[in-house]
Amino acid sequence: MFRSILMLLWLAIAPVFAESAPPADLDAALALKIITMQAKSMPPESRITAPDVRIAMIQQGTSREGQFELTHVRRVTSVESLIEDGAKVRRMTCREFHWTAEYGWFTWEGRKERGGESIWIWSELKGEVVVR
Repeated sequence: MFRSILMLLWLAIAPVFAESAPPADLDAALALKIITMQAKSMPPESRITAPDVRIAMIQQGTSREGQFELTHVRRVTSVESLIEDGAKVRRMTCREFHWTAEYGWFTWEGRKERGGESIWIWSELKGEVVVR
């Protein structure tokens, strides 16, 4: 009887746990794919390309803003070739990648545009998403 109750309880809560963790960790190939997707939305004069990105490390962690904490966070540190004042230069960058069931692994940024602000998301599952 006790085992039956435990089994029913596990069957009831298992979907919650299945949705709460990434099915696979963020690897360098996926991070590079998402960074390249993000780069395509940059102005042509400062755009980077995949061969110009060298990923140094991917670190697992959490992100906190006030009392709100995200648990599935990876920091990707890379060296990227950018165009500045017409010259190609290398710059170290750090990006936070997050995971949700809806987007998979993704990175995002807020942008000021004519008429207001927007959210740009580059994700594993949905590609580029712009919310205006």
